[in-house]
Amino acid sequence: MSEEEPQETDPASLSSQPLAEEVREKAGISPHEGPANGNIAAAVDGFAHQFHYWYTRVMANAVHDYRKLIVARINPFVRQVEFQGQSAEAVSERLVLDYSNRNFVTAGGWAIEKMAIALGSNNAKAVAEGIDLHRIDPKTGDQHLYVIKSGAVTRNSDILKALKAHAQKAEKLINQGGGKNRVFANYAVATCATSSNYHDYIYRPSSAQFWSEVSDLEPSKALDLVREIARAAGRVINMDSKPHTDALILLTRSYIESQPGSHEVDWAFIFDRNMRENETWAKEDTERHERAKKALKASGYVHVKKTKG
Repeated sequence: MSEEEPQETDPASLSSQPLAEEVREKAGISPHEGPANGNIAAAVDGFAHQFHYWYTRVMANAVHDYRKLIVARINPFVRQVEFQGQSAEAVSERLVLDYSNRNFVTAGGWAIEKMAIALGSNNAKAVAEGIDLHRIDPKTGDQHLYVIKSGAVTRNSDILKALKAHAQKAEKLINQGGGKNRVFANYAVATCATSSNYHDYIYRPSSAQFWSEVSDLEPSKALDLVREIARAAGRVINMDSKPHTDALILLTRSYIESQPGSHEVDWAFIFDRNMRENETWAKEDTERHERAKKALKASGYVHVKKTKG
């Protein structure tokens, strides 16, 4: 992933946090097994922080750009059939929920990657193009490169092709100067992959095997550990997105209504807005946006300053 990420917490600074000991106890991992307490604490912190950064922050920013992010993405053919006869309120709630769910899945992907990197002292965010995680086996010096997917991807042929090319490039860089390190390319699905296989120079570890490799625990204990890390993160995640979600629903509803308070969706305008040239609907777009902003102001919502990510 190439986007700028939030600052990471130094695992060493978290080594004494009781949270890590609590996670270890609930997972049944002894003090001398698996990752250090600092790595466990960093995994919890990283998982939670990624959700806030890539979900709550994104939902707050979306309030400023609801027309571009929600209204302009309404498919006027499919959505009109899907929402036939439904009120502007119901349609707005569904549109915002769909947008929210997409962002939640994206945030989950970032959180899982951050957790995997934080778990092991031999894991690192890969500098090689197209690689998410770089793990070095301390015993053999073997280099393990991972592309991480949070869940199953139906069509992954392009991903696998790119992984093979990126791994070959990385191997040349790693072994510059006559090194003889072995390099292994891994396509890791972090959840719901119950079996491992190897094909065409790419390892596809099961989810349990993947977590075992990055945590230095046997698979069953690795799963117990990451389960408890996710649970601990869930208890501290700052999920304060509801005011922003409510604001998006209000803005969208006010914008798509035929008339204020009519409760009817103006599908004819939505069709023109999303299908015709800008000059044919720009004036009405501005009018609708102004009434939406007035409705939001009347609700008492306080805008959060837009932040870059």
